[in-house]
Amino acid sequence: MEALELPTASDWLDIRLLSSESGSRYLVAGYTEGGEEEYKSHLWKGGEGEAQEITPQGWTVPNEQWGGYGMITGAALLDNGTLVVINSPNIEILNGEDGSLLESEQMTDYYDGMMTDGENVYLYSRSSIGSASMEIQKCRDGKLSGAETITFSESAAGVEFCALPDGTLIAAGEDGIFRGKDASGNMEWEKLMEGVETEFALADGWCTGITATQDGRIYAVFQSSAGGNTLKKYEYDPEAVTEVKETLRLYTVYDNSILKQAAVGYHKAHPEVLITVEAAYPMYYYDETDYNTVYQNLNTMLLGEDAPDILVMDHLNIESYAEKGLLEDINDVLKPMEESGEVLSNITKSYVKEDGSRYVVPLQFAFSMALGRDITAGDMESMETLAAFLSQSDYSYMGPMTVGELVERFYPYFCREMVKEKQLDKETLGTYLEYLKKIAENCGIQASRDENERAFNMWELASQAKLAFYEADGFNGSMAPIAMAEYVKGEFTAFENSFIPSMQMGICSKSQYKDTAKDFLKFALSEAVQGTDYYSGFPINTASLEALAGRDRSDAEAETAIEADGSFVEFTIKDFSPETAQRLVEICKGLNKPTGEDAKIQEVLTEALEGYLNGAQSKEDTVQKVEDGLKMYLAE
Repeated sequence: MEALELPTASDWLDIRLLSSESGSRYLVAGYTEGGEEEYKSHLWKGGEGEAQEITPQGWTVPNEQWGGYGMITGAALLDNGTLVVINSPNIEILNGEDGSLLESEQMTDYYDGMMTDGENVYLYSRSSIGSASMEIQKCRDGKLSGAETITFSESAAGVEFCALPDGTLIAAGEDGIFRGKDASGNMEWEKLMEGVETEFALADGWCTGITATQDGRIYAVFQSSAGGNTLKKYEYDPEAVTEVKETLRLYTVYDNSILKQAAVGYHKAHPEVLITVEAAYPMYYYDETDYNTVYQNLNTMLLGEDAPDILVMDHLNIESYAEKGLLEDINDVLKPMEESGEVLSNITKSYVKEDGSRYVVPLQFAFSMALGRDITAGDMESMETLAAFLSQSDYSYMGPMTVGELVERFYPYFCREMVKEKQLDKETLGTYLEYLKKIAENCGIQASRDENERAFNMWELASQAKLAFYEADGFNGSMAPIAMAEYVKGEFTAFENSFIPSMQMGICSKSQYKDTAKDFLKFALSEAVQGTDYYSGFPINTASLEALAGRDRSDAEAETAIEADGSFVEFTIKDFSPETAQRLVEICKGLNKPTGEDAKIQEVLTEALEGYLNGAQSKEDTVQKVEDGLKMYLAE
């Protein structure tokens, strides 16, 4: 088997090596052979001498419905000498001697994860990873008929499974390592280790497989996002005592990989300190956020004895919490880091108050990338220049928009400027209203949209649109819009030179561990945490920004289809050039003001602008209408 050479002609090779204690060895491999275009799966049997190919006949016959060949997404070797494979939509049982098909059973549910204890096969769906619970099917000898259902009710985020010969199951993910044992017909799960004690909770890599031994050892292979693989061994010792002297609670509305990376990394460097991340909504939550409940629960904690030590203030009223004395001044942490150039001071200094204090700092940021064709970067760099350009064009550059869509697109760039010290700045608002009207006249305002209809976005640049906006949230996240700009031979720039902050971290003034919290904040801004592209923002750390700019992004390349000139064409998202990467670095270093968000301001603007945009209402009346709508809100 060691000398086996596979005749693959492509870079993509999917392999699964199966072995038993008796010495039987098999290789399931999927690849495209030289001279062929179709991907096929193959089965090889090891033994004395050369490996023998015993690929089942059915794997060499194209599917009658879609024409392609089957793809093996799971494989297991049983003690009785048979092989069980997931060849969707079927479970197949194969003869281990010659690979012939013994049985085939159609799956009623989708499974792409498989493990075995030698007698039973356990099936699960990786698409359910991240949900609150997961159902695992325990199949005797790989047969679906009569399967038992096992529920894994712990957190299923990023979980990997393996099974021991006695039927014990091991589950490992970012929330910990768990052991499941059958107790009177019910699987009971015991947490062996917290996720922060392991590499499973780190976000700069992922586990590609685990195995366990009967004496309690667990082995896991991790692949790093920067390249390379490592093998880690974990041993469970029930007598071991972790000397945690300080436990700090980190509260966030939404979970994020960078928070767990920071918590795990800090605990590894300081075993006596544990940072627990408490998210109101987990990473996989997509429904609308109930901010009334969020505020109510957070206020109850902050005003009581259960206050978190560290707060992530995204989408929360930072000014209100600071004014109430609930946030600690963190200027003593940030100022030395700015003076040394360790962090991007153009971003961090935006949070300094008139008295020199500041209460939050973002761990990441994005920027609104304006993309256009038949328009220069200078003409789309701000609302002022864009309004001037569009007022001279008869072509609808962004396509028709509703009033709500127009406000949602542009109000974040003047939300902070139109309200100063809880007072409406009428002059500033009036100026931006004039810009909005010129932009709206070029777009065309429509009353509403059908539920399946949407405004133009980046993907229409190759067909109807000539201007679009995209939230560039990191170097990998910028590949698609830059590829589109190059495809349409257009340009891109940072709109309004603004940044969109994320993971705005502060420290609760009531924390008894303020010094530790500040040290953790400093760690969260370091290269150790910031050196990974999390697909959620550019790093604040200067060295990390420059290092990520120079990183190879070929593993993030992709292909899709877009509409262009009335038909669908292939669109390739490639890594951009070093020159473009450096341009992104310079853009990031030049951003100088955060965007703003305020649901009430957005609501009032949307209600007030319709008459102004259709010419039925003067600018002065519109400003007054906005002032009336915000009067009570600003006075609170």
